[in-house]
Amino acid sequence: MNKEMKQTLNEIIDFEIDMPTKHHAHESIPYIYQQYGVSLPQDYKDFLLGFGGCFIKENAMYQPIEMPSVTPKDGFDSINGFYGCVSNSLNLMSVIQTYKDVLGGSFLPIADADGGDLICMGLKGEYEGRICYWYHEGDTGENGQEYYYLVANSFEEFIRKFSLHEREQPVNLDDIDLFLLDEDC
Repeated sequence: MNKEMKQTLNEIIDFEIDMPTKHHAHESIPYIYQQYGVSLPQDYKDFLLGFGGCFIKENAMYQPIEMPSVTPKDGFDSINGFYGCVSNSLNLMSVIQTYKDVLGGSFLPIADADGGDLICMGLKGEYEGRICYWYHEGDTGENGQEYYYLVANSFEEFIRKFSLHEREQPVNLDDIDLFLLDEDC
């Protein structure tokens, strides 16, 4: 893994959240090969061994190439965390088992997006090596497959897309209550 990728990961990972100890991280790569029959890009293998199973800071966001309908107007999306060999909700092997029938053998879930959606790595065909957003309530295409939205052309590009971003919270005037005091009180 290159220096720039490590630096970005160190900026966006929420190290303040206590993470369970990674266990048997080296077993995740053969497990993925066993489940899908494909080799993973080296940068993703390095990530799994060094950083997999981590939560991401709330203000760490990325701009996808294709925006799903759930992307906020500012064009930035976020994730909750990356899957890895940990004993919590970010357990990669458990997530693979949960979604393998839904995603088929062409996509590997790599991160937890908001609202039950996933960030996936394409394993075969036109999406091989690319990172996609899977919107679980999306329309289906002609062949019955869910639509995927292209986020980045590689895992490294996906990591480089992250930056710290503060969302502007528009003020809704209907949410403001005014209390006027009589000066004679």
